Amino acid sequence: MNEILHANIFFVIASIATVCFCILICVVLFHLIKIMQSIRAILTRVEEGSEVIAEDLSHLRAAIMEGGIVSRLIALFFGGQKSAPKRKRTVSKRSHNTYGNEETDEEDSTL
Repeated sequence: MNEILHANIFFVIASIATVCFCILICVVLFHLIKIMQSIRAILTRVEEGSEVIAEDLSHLRAAIMEGGIVSRLIALFFGGQKSAPKRKRTVSKRSHNTYGNEETDEEDSTL
């Protein structure tokens, strides 16, 4: 009878431990689910923010490509825009007979 009493006590303790372990697992899973929901909300906000940043960067890139204010500021800080090379004026030679003046030919060649 003593052995049956020991077996019953063992089963009672084992069943109480099993119930406590299951309750502990349920509490841990509950908190893990809450943490996962928070992480999901954070990831959603990060994705939305990254989409906004990507859109802003595309607008910024378009403004830079079009020569917007940002490119002008960059040009201001880094030496300004390079000016286009100056065109040389072509001077046509005039004959002395047409104008009758040698000074006209000298003035055309200096331009």
